[in-house]
Amino acid sequence: MTITLNSALMCRQQEALHRQRAAETPLAHVRAIALRAAAAWGRQAVEAADIEAGVRRLLSAEDAAIALEFLIEDAAEPAEPANHVVSEGAAEATSIRQSPLNCGTGAP
Repeated sequence: MTITLNSALMCRQQEALHRQRAAETPLAHVRAIALRAAAAWGRQAVEAADIEAGVRRLLSAEDAAIALEFLIEDAAEPAEPANHVVSEGAAEATSIRQSPLNCGTGAP
């Protein structure tokens, strides 16, 4: 599994875009949403800059241990076969004779 992170630069660009959008709109609700989006991008930029600088890790040690447990469990489970056969009962239930569209019409 690959995790793609937003760079601090990209986050700052998005923050600036939303601040510009807020400044240019005459609509109060659009301005409010754009300012909230800009603030969120600003927080993301700070987090991304910390990760890029090595100040903060992507996952805490506890979160990394939990993620590793899930990966180990997934690897231990047998994969479902790609081409599985539908049981006869399920096939009969979906036949035309038992279709809700033909119910009570006497159609075969």
